[in-house]
Amino acid sequence: MKKFLSILFLSLLMIRCHSQKIISKESTKSKVDYFIGSWKFVQKNYKDGSETKIYPLHECMKEYELIFKKENQKTIMAKTFATGKDCKIKSRSDDFSVTISESSIFYTEYDLKKNEQYKIYSDNKFSIIYNDIIDGKVTEIEDIYQRK
Repeated sequence: MKKFLSILFLSLLMIRCHSQKIISKESTKSKVDYFIGSWKFVQKNYKDGSETKIYPLHECMKEYELIFKKENQKTIMAKTFATGKDCKIKSRSDDFSVTISESSIFYTEYDLKKNEQYKIYSDNKFSIIYNDIIDGKVTEIEDIYQRK
C-alpha cells in the first residue's frame, strides 16, 4: 500500500511540475505579444526621497516612441526621437533584438547591455523602470508609454 501511495504521489508531483512549465512558457509568449506595436512616451515619474514626482517633459520628448515587432521569430525594438526647432528633425535608432521575460526587457543598444523592469497597467499602457541621474542624484525613474 505504501509503495502504491508513493508512486501515486510521485506521479501527481511530476504532472503538477510539468503543467507549471507549460504555463510559464505561454505566459512569456503572451507578454511578447502584448508589446508588439507602437508605443508613445507620455509621462516620466521619478522618486525624490519617498515621494514620486512627475518630470516636466520637453516638447520633443513627447514625440519619443518605442516600436516592437516580430521578425524571424525574434522580437525587435526600435526607438524614434525628435529634435531641433519645433521638434521637426525625426530620427530612428537601429533595430535591436530584445528578450522579454515576466518582468523585464533585456537588450543591447550601441554596445550597452540594458536590463530594465517593466510594469503593465492596462492593454494600452505600460512603463519601464530604471535608475538614472536627476539633479545630480541617482534615482528610480518610470517612463510611461501608451499604445498608439
